[in-house]
Amino acid sequence: MVGIDFSEVAIKQARRRTEELRLADRADFQVGELIATKLSAASVDAVLVVDSLQFADPLPDALQECRRIVRPGGRVVLTCWEPVDADDERLSPRLRQMDLGRQLPRAGFVDVEVNDKSAWRLAEHALWREVLTLEAGDDPALRSMQEEAQRMLAIFDGLRRVLATARAPRTASSPP
Repeated sequence: MVGIDFSEVAIKQARRRTEELRLADRADFQVGELIATKLSAASVDAVLVVDSLQFADPLPDALQECRRIVRPGGRVVLTCWEPVDADDERLSPRLRQMDLGRQLPRAGFVDVEVNDKSAWRLAEHALWREVLTLEAGDDPALRSMQEEAQRMLAIFDGLRRVLATARAPRTASSPP
């Protein structure tokens, strides 16, 4: 397993956790970015991107990087938010651009499936509502989370929660 994050802090936390689980010999963590992982071409069997794809800049480059590093026949699994309406100006441009059903094939993936995860959406809505009931006091992290909860709840009806899967073609052809 190879984990990549732009944050050195997150990498240190992941390394520490794998040591606690006695899995450090089976995992490697590196600082990198979705658009530049520093991994070799066709070097991984699968790619998992959880709730961060909308932060990639530019998004097509991140999907191309996923396609570049996954072996022929390999899989990608992505979770993110997508707009209910891409013209909804309440949503950030990053969120309005998300359309994995169109973007994954453009990046060279096949067998693309994008599924709404309404149960996940409802659970996250409950989480944000609960966060707002907590007493933040002098805790800057909790105050920050409450601010994020307010932002998310203000646009929540304009978002859908999705899980996308796709496969790299079994031939070694390069993406379009």
